[in-house]
Amino acid sequence: MSDTLADDVLYLTALVGKDQTTVLPRLNGIIPDCGAWIRSRSYVEPGTARLVFEFPRDICVEIYSALVSVGLQLTATSHGLLTELCRCTPHIFDMPARQLPAADVATLDAATRYICSLEIIKVQLQIWMVKEEEMQSLGGNHCYAA
Repeated sequence: MSDTLADDVLYLTALVGKDQTTVLPRLNGIIPDCGAWIRSRSYVEPGTARLVFEFPRDICVEIYSALVSVGLQLTATSHGLLTELCRCTPHIFDMPARQLPAADVATLDAATRYICSLEIIKVQLQIWMVKEEEMQSLGGNHCYAA
């Protein structure tokens, strides 16, 4: 993905202080475990990592929880974007009607239609690796603790 901003991408920013070496490997495992697809991973400059991934909108709560559970401190703006996405999603989808009860040919067809009907959310997550002292000084003003 280029460095230019696109209208159809959800841009998130997070800080990570301690356990920096484990955060990216954990994200590389937990994001696909939730049902998302990692499109790219890169270090854009020393101390800054970028993940680009996509997920069906109806798993936004799982994605939000996964990001927080690995220890990312999302910026207030990123928290706001994810909160609004999660808050609005149940109103867009008829969640109970999307349950698939069994695995047969008819159900497989229904599952295919279900997956194809989902809105796919594209995310670019910028992660800033900072020292623990910097994290504490920024924590009160710019970020919410995980």
